[in-house]
Amino acid sequence: MVYSIRYAERVVEELDRIYSYISTNFSITSARRKISKIRAKRNQLQYMPGGFDFDDRLGRKLNANFKTQALVCDDYLILFLVDDKQKIVIVTHLIPSKSNYMKLLKK
Repeated sequence: MVYSIRYAERVVEELDRIYSYISTNFSITSARRKISKIRAKRNQLQYMPGGFDFDDRLGRKLNANFKTQALVCDDYLILFLVDDKQKIVIVTHLIPSKSNYMKLLKK
């Protein structure tokens, strides 16, 4: 069965920032290519909603009701929750993998 994909507002804002940064500093083509790669990776979740256990890596649960999972897409981590009952994947964070995401998310 196909899962629907939803974005948290902060993810939409981060996609906009990524596009703006790359298009300003490199090219519009590069920005489109990066966003397309992220969306393609995210689209895989429609059919196989699974990734590595990010809560385990972080050492605590980010969400009280669902396990936070992650996929790597180039230099970004796509964090998401899966609601199997409603067949929904919620993308909660899109963060640069080179950032100190462990510190950012521990707060």
